[in-house]
Amino acid sequence: MLIGIIVMLSMIGCSAHSATTKESPLSTGNLSADNPVSTTDKDLFMSFHDSTGQQVSLPHKPARIVILNTEVLELFYQLGGKTVGHTTAPGTSVPEQAQSSTDVGPINQVSIEKITSLEPDLVIGHPIFHTSLKEALTTTNTPLALIKMDSYEDILQTAKLLGHMLEKQQETELALQDTKQRIQAITNKLPNQSPKFALITIMSMGVSLQKSGSIALDIANQLKLTNVAAGMQAGAMPSAVPYSIEKLIEADPDYLFVIAYGTEEYGKAKLKEDLGNNPAWASLRAVKENKLFILPADFVNSPGLKIDQTLMRLAILIYPEIYGN
Repeated sequence: MLIGIIVMLSMIGCSAHSATTKESPLSTGNLSADNPVSTTDKDLFMSFHDSTGQQVSLPHKPARIVILNTEVLELFYQLGGKTVGHTTAPGTSVPEQAQSSTDVGPINQVSIEKITSLEPDLVIGHPIFHTSLKEALTTTNTPLALIKMDSYEDILQTAKLLGHMLEKQQETELALQDTKQRIQAITNKLPNQSPKFALITIMSMGVSLQKSGSIALDIANQLKLTNVAAGMQAGAMPSAVPYSIEKLIEADPDYLFVIAYGTEEYGKAKLKEDLGNNPAWASLRAVKENKLFILPADFVNSPGLKIDQTLMRLAILIYPEIYGN
């Protein structure tokens, strides 16, 4: 239930604005540098807008950083960062190097007392879970940056921001170029096709089709796949469409991808119980042709600079004759 609630909230998404430093424009989230906010205060180390549009000003290079967004935590350590505090989330492993830092609690229930006891000079959180911390951190003059990563572009922009923060701009740029080259090596082999797919999410509170706002959909887009739910009417969550076997039959996707929040055994059981027992399910072309796949956790949580590995996993499923060797 906890996993489902966390993911459901994450699907809602957040608005975003431009970001920058005093030397060069930077951005986080789905932001661009077309309208950067600059600072003329030479006493500041850097200033930027986070994914909620909040301006974050750092008077000096942050040395004691607490990261409450597990996706940012992974990327931060990939870039050579080090934290004094971190959070946890169901189904997400903490980077080995981060395990020696203080665990301040689960992502949706962090301890403000533990955070402040670490005397951080920057806290990086998630827009969904940590906006409420702003008031408490303001009393201790602790900057709070709320950052989300729902796409490859988000990874690029967040990496640039973190690279500047770590004063590792050159190393970060080289790492990003390396990731880009690995992705291009995959996408250059793509055939001139756009197979249709549907991404089914199974949670404790129900089943839906993913419409937008997830790393899995962004990876599918990198492979030029067509999401049949993109044009469907969203439900209570703007990023999701209520599940309907009739809609699926009408859309006739070439592939069905399933993300189940819980164990793989739970996902398979729920797939059979909630979907497979409907006789109409067997009539779906993707089911008849064995083109239904349960996707692993790295299609839910951003893999950071290792996104090419996740991309390749999906490419092999779609085009085994091209990428299978």
